Amino acid sequence: MGSSNILKSFLHAFEGIEEALRAQRNLKIHFAVAFVVIVVSYFLNISAEEFLWLSFAVFSVIGMELINTLVEALMDVYDKSFDPAIKFVKDVSAGIVLWYSLFATIVGLVVLGKALFHWTFNLARGFTMIYLTVFPMLILIRRLASFVKRKGKNSYRG
Repeated sequence: MGSSNILKSFLHAFEGIEEALRAQRNLKIHFAVAFVVIVVSYFLNISAEEFLWLSFAVFSVIGMELINTLVEALMDVYDKSFDPAIKFVKDVSAGIVLWYSLFATIVGLVVLGKALFHWTFNLARGFTMIYLTVFPMLILIRRLASFVKRKGKNSYRG
């Protein structure tokens, strides 16, 4: 009886992933990228530690995308009309996926950059610093543009 329940649990889990894959374009992209990264890493001379980092990065992104899919579905069930609080929850959930994708990109640059292009760690660290500098700056610029746009609407007395 117990092994039957475990088997059913696995089947339901696979069904959930299958349904999410069918419904979510981004999840398909993440799975495709993960497949390519893992296959390419198989043919490269990378250490077990580097392979684990790559695996952790791609599994993390896919896991976060699955959680994001769940959050979006729950929010849609909760309320289909526009609600700023629901928008906030969905945006933060999508932001988590983006953040993990940046992490995975950095891991890929460090591991695959070294294996494919003989990049030094300092070059990969430079890419990381660019990411960690540019990404917050883009957010600040977007926030500033949004603030200016709102101020412009509020000051118009047409």
